[in-house]
Amino acid sequence: MSESTAASSASTSPAGKPAAKPDGKPEKVMPRGSSTSLLFTIAVVLSSVVFALPVTVAKITEGILDSTNPDGIKDTGSGLSEHYVGPILGWGFGSLAVLLLIVIVVFALIYRRERTLDALKLPLMIVAIQILLGVFSIIFNAVAIGSH
Repeated sequence: MSESTAASSASTSPAGKPAAKPDGKPEKVMPRGSSTSLLFTIAVVLSSVVFALPVTVAKITEGILDSTNPDGIKDTGSGLSEHYVGPILGWGFGSLAVLLLIVIVVFALIYRRERTLDALKLPLMIVAIQILLGVFSIIFNAVAIGSH
């Protein structure tokens, strides 16, 4: 038997399966694109909050402005209070930008590790659905406000 054949037969069994550890248990090998990886979990969670986080941050900002309202404006989210709309939109869209940047970095890390887009199917689908929900809610909100 040559050295290369002996080395390969030592690492795998005759059936081509990974060799067992000394204690008799086979070595656990994670498949590529495994949904159990931490990065995959982070990608799914971050993808899930693409719509909810900016809306929540904007509402929190509006609540803070309502509570510290120096001008006595009753509804700081209304169009009449222009100097309040800027911070609300700024914090909302700013949080969206930071979140999308983090999502892109996590997606790039997953793609670099896995070398396939198969591992990103679920997170990309979630992001797409979140963006569509956001666009639809903006459109329907504009239609509802315009119908008054």
